[in-house]
Amino acid sequence: MQTTSTNAQDIRIEIVTTSFVAAGNPAGICDLGRLLENFNNPAIARHVELSAATVRPLYRAASPLAVESTLLVRRDEIVFATFEGPQAECETGADLTDTPCLMLAPPFQIQGDVPLQTRAHRAQALRALTAGFFAVRDARVYDADGYLLGEGQQIVVNGMAVQMAAPTRKHIEAFVEKAGAARRATVRDQVPVTDMVEDEALTRAA
Repeated sequence: MQTTSTNAQDIRIEIVTTSFVAAGNPAGICDLGRLLENFNNPAIARHVELSAATVRPLYRAASPLAVESTLLVRRDEIVFATFEGPQAECETGADLTDTPCLMLAPPFQIQGDVPLQTRAHRAQALRALTAGFFAVRDARVYDADGYLLGEGQQIVVNGMAVQMAAPTRKHIEAFVEKAGAARRATVRDQVPVTDMVEDEALTRAA
């Protein structure tokens, strides 16, 4: 019995919503497969129970609040979650293929490999996958502007939080503002040569 208790304490998830990040030991979860099963079961309570929990604002990693009792997280509000514990493989077979996909789930971009039906049309397979919670392998999470926030070998994404999705390795890249001189030089390089000649002639005539 002591071994079971210790193993349960070793299982920990970090849940990310649009505003907060909560971490703790999930009740009734023994591996990743059970986590997905519970998240996708409408008959189970709509809240995830976390013990030994902490919670913090989304973009503040320091000084999380240690909750002294069970923390309830509404399942529908989850955008994605990371899992620390037995990594039970999700069901795979000859009819499933890991496919690189981009998922836009505000305020995040999520890039990684998802299992899609091999014989199905990609759009149809992706539509079916995002109907519930699903695993994303080799995941990278960016903010909406394209700045990398973190990486995970395997994360769980709430398909209902995904507004847009496409089978691609691309993502919206961060925009790098150029210095004033470099920006002016870029603009000058884009001006047609004939316009530059006319501007120069007008300057001399003045």
